[in-house]
Amino acid sequence: MLRKEIRDALKRLVESLVALVVIPFAYIGDKLISRAGLDYKSLLQSGFVVTLLIFSFYSGATVFQSERKDRAFEYLFSLPLTRRKIILAKVLPRFGFLLLLGGAATLVVGRGLLEEAGITCLLLFCSSLFLSIGVFSILINLFGVGLMYIIYLEGHLPLSSALPKFGVNLTSRHGFLIADFISLAVLLIPFGAAFWLTFKNMDARPVKLQLRTYYAIILPTLIILVTLIVAYTRAHPLGS
Repeated sequence: MLRKEIRDALKRLVESLVALVVIPFAYIGDKLISRAGLDYKSLLQSGFVVTLLIFSFYSGATVFQSERKDRAFEYLFSLPLTRRKIILAKVLPRFGFLLLLGGAATLVVGRGLLEEAGITCLLLFCSSLFLSIGVFSILINLFGVGLMYIIYLEGHLPLSSALPKFGVNLTSRHGFLIADFISLAVLLIPFGAAFWLTFKNMDARPVKLQLRTYYAIILPTLIILVTLIVAYTRAHPLGS
């Protein structure tokens, strides 16, 4: 199984490299036709960042794509493996390629990429992975990830007021990272719990019939988080 998942993860990586493949053609086209003065190094750096973001989302969103396409969940659950080993075999190759791609992008773009894009990539990967079990369309998954990203960003608003009361200096890089990880954890932990509790109890029945626990966790979580953010925003309008 691990070999299959490595091949699948590698396939997703190759499919995500389209942004890098387009760069030489864009540069040549600029030199011959548009003459906008595009810089190849800047194009390459942008291409690596875009590729990293695409793979972060795509690798997580397609973790069960082969099972859905081939209707192979019955075979997956018949393997003599625990659910923990199955999910590790699926996630670790994708996360490993994400780290390799992130390392390559950091060499090209610079160490600042790790600070600026690292948490974003983690959010894209984890949120698309956690949504993959209950969302059957990559497009809808993308919408869900976008909503989660907005909630993550808006979560900094109440944190920026609460954390200084506990001695966290948000003006420092260390304090800013603490706020980032707390906002990330508040969002991802419930979704991760819903994902795991659903997956470990799944069987060969149609997936859509086994998502009661999943939706019972993520829907109230979304409602609560959005309600809290809206309430905070109304109580503390910008400029007040």
